[in-house]
Amino acid sequence: MWLVANGIGANIISSPRINPRSLEANLIRLAARFIGILATLALFFRLVNDLGVPVYGLVAGAGVGGVAIALAAQNTLENFMGTLNLFADRPLGIGDLCRYDEDSTPGWRPVGRVESIGLRSTKIRRFDRSLVTIPNAQFAQRHIVNLSKCDRLLLDTKLGLRFETTHDQLRFLLAELRELLHAHPKTIHTVADPIRVRFVEYGDYSLNVAIRAYIKTKDYSDFLAIQEDILLRIMKVVGRAGTGFAFPSSTLYLGRDGGLDQEQQEDAEKQVSEWSSAHTLPFPDIAEDQRRKITNTLDYPPEGSPSADAG
Repeated sequence: MWLVANGIGANIISSPRINPRSLEANLIRLAARFIGILATLALFFRLVNDLGVPVYGLVAGAGVGGVAIALAAQNTLENFMGTLNLFADRPLGIGDLCRYDEDSTPGWRPVGRVESIGLRSTKIRRFDRSLVTIPNAQFAQRHIVNLSKCDRLLLDTKLGLRFETTHDQLRFLLAELRELLHAHPKTIHTVADPIRVRFVEYGDYSLNVAIRAYIKTKDYSDFLAIQEDILLRIMKVVGRAGTGFAFPSSTLYLGRDGGLDQEQQEDAEKQVSEWSSAHTLPFPDIAEDQRRKITNTLDYPPEGSPSADAG
């Protein structure tokens, strides 16, 4: 009975649908062993009963011994209950990239890839290649964020512009940034998930513009490449607006300082004035016909990159 139970469990685990290091595989092994032990005990008690040994006394003694073992193995039982919670909720699987916060404070945000989920603990390979083993009783109580289950990734950044930036320069910059993000072929802009580029606050040393857009990818490496491309394009837009990025320091302006580009400033203000005269000022949002006109008009991957032809 022991061999049959374990053989059936091994055959189930050998299925290509089950990872041998997954929680399901470990639970199948445990169930097979448990059934084999029960069957062996049942046969043993049947045998000793036929030999005239008082079986009920042995069962009572085993019950008392089981209570003592359970009290001694309290931590093991807690981890096993945590294992059952992970199996019931299935927040992650083998190979998933996850963040497992101790709590919701911003300073503690470890990230790693799940290597195995056992009956007692979960092993996670962090980005520095260290292997972290967390008891399941603790892991089940953490804030688990499964990054591999994201259907898209979010670009969320903030630009700090110099206070010398004029009103119309800022309008020009906002309009150009919105066109840039709507034109990029890797951004998502729907009613439910719109692109947002807004002047949000006066900072201690900068005019702050918040940028938020979803990217059409599930792979984090691809996301970094797309984000890099967008940020580089944003630098060009900031330059065309005739302004610059602020930095957290005290600036002493001397007579020799050329300041901001006067010609670029005048061009930006002239463009905003023309928009206003033509009643095409793209505020508070871009007009729908203009949005459709500029959608996917930028090149990505950018010209000159190895994959530009394929893209």
